[in-house]
Amino acid sequence: MTAREQLIQEIEQVSDSLVEEVLDFLLFIKGRQDQKNSTSDGEKSQPSEQSILERMGGIPQHLLCVGNLSDRDVRRAVIASRIQQSHQQKS
Repeated sequence: MTAREQLIQEIEQVSDSLVEEVLDFLLFIKGRQDQKNSTSDGEKSQPSEQSILERMGGIPQHLLCVGNLSDRDVRRAVIASRIQQSHQQKS
């Protein structure tokens, strides 16, 4: 069994919340790998790289007043908010 097959098998057996965390991690690693591959040998990565929240338009105002949220909680709330907005626009 290949590592890919084993990973798929394990993913099928865990909760959706764990799958979301694994996906977040995989996308992070993939982005880091892509950045390394796209950077030439003499160049260094730009420190002004935008965060996920910045690329999504920043933190919505209604979440700025909510305390004690971790970055992951904020990202999930932002993503849920964007999904709701897109569904409302389609209706």
